[in-house]
Amino acid sequence: MAENILTVTQLTKQIKNALESSIPSPLKVTGEISNWNRSSSGHTYFSLKDETALIKCVIWKSTPLKREFKDGEKIILSGYISLYEPQGSYQIIARSIELSGQGELYAQFLKIKEKLEKEGLFDIEKKKKLPLYPLSIGIITSSTGSVIQDIENILKRRAPYVKKFLYPASVQGETSVRQLISGIKYFNINKVDVIIIARGGGSIEDLWSFNNEELAYAIFNSDVPIISAVGHETDFTIADFTASLRAPTPSAAAEIAVKDKKDTEEFLRNTKKEMHIRVNQNSLNLRQELSHLKQGFYISALIPINRKRDLISFIYKEMEENISSKLKYIKDILFRNSVILERHNPAREVEKKSSQLKEHRASMKNISVNLISSMKNNLKSDKLMLDALNPLNVMKRGYALVYNEKDNIITEKSMIKENQSLKISLRDGYFRSKVTSTKEE
Repeated sequence: MAENILTVTQLTKQIKNALESSIPSPLKVTGEISNWNRSSSGHTYFSLKDETALIKCVIWKSTPLKREFKDGEKIILSGYISLYEPQGSYQIIARSIELSGQGELYAQFLKIKEKLEKEGLFDIEKKKKLPLYPLSIGIITSSTGSVIQDIENILKRRAPYVKKFLYPASVQGETSVRQLISGIKYFNINKVDVIIIARGGGSIEDLWSFNNEELAYAIFNSDVPIISAVGHETDFTIADFTASLRAPTPSAAAEIAVKDKKDTEEFLRNTKKEMHIRVNQNSLNLRQELSHLKQGFYISALIPINRKRDLISFIYKEMEENISSKLKYIKDILFRNSVILERHNPAREVEKKSSQLKEHRASMKNISVNLISSMKNNLKSDKLMLDALNPLNVMKRGYALVYNEKDNIITEKSMIKENQSLKISLRDGYFRSKVTSTKEE
């Protein structure tokens, strides 16, 4: 008797027939959507799961849907069971889908979101601002895969001067939350300008680590601003709401984090030009201020000297007037005496008074000479004294004028106090000094 040997195709057809005939059609199944994906062909592929099992499903593009569905939603599916022969796997061909309430994970997500939102973790005013021109970026993601490569390529192209630091962390699974939090703490201790937390797309289960409350608190309490770039543009996690900024994709996070190098170069050129203008303007203002200070100092320092000079000039003029007055007085005496002599000059007394007159004239001459000599000596002495009293000459001998803060001259020790600021005026300039002690040594 010949053996009944089946080919793989024959066996698969028998299984297909047995499976499809043994399960009534249409059937209704309830479960939670996972890995919802509309392909380029127009067909939609996803999985339906509960706590312990999972089955693949497909919706042909010819089957109309009332709405788009997403991962985490709990649905009631109507369709029939089928076996996909090329792969030997069974699946449900869905004819219609109705929403049956939210899935457990999605409900938990909403509960966590509501709790943290009430605590203020999502408040816009509490989010830290991103630096305009960061010089260092910490990246927390898996060390393998396309995410880190995409981020590094964009950063290298847009801002090659930025230092990039990777903290390798698992982005799903039991240990991922601990590693993500450790990465945040690491970059807060080893200061960077901004942190990017990133991973690629996936189901709600794959992204569930980023819905963890403890991770949300770590992001919120970070001193360094954080960009969350988790999943695809349609994926939202608690980390996205808590971060300083949510990027739709990891590549977009890199684009957001740094300015393009052309923009940076333009900013630096404009900043340099503005700084040059400000430096020139400040320099001009300082030169004008210094000129005003010098002018004010010269005026305040020369006023007392000019006053002394005017006083000396007045005394000198008064002395000249006194000398002229005395000389005039002597001339008047001589004139009166000559008149008297003429009046009492009879011929008979000429001879008698001649010798006496000569004596008087000699005596008067001596008196006049002595008086004029004495007055000249006095004038010379007064002039020397005035020169000695001239502040400019005194200052040439090493003396100085000391002024207090109000530009009053210090004349007594009692006018000086400790820590007082003084201005010392010398013959050719001035300097400032501070009193360290008033005690006699």
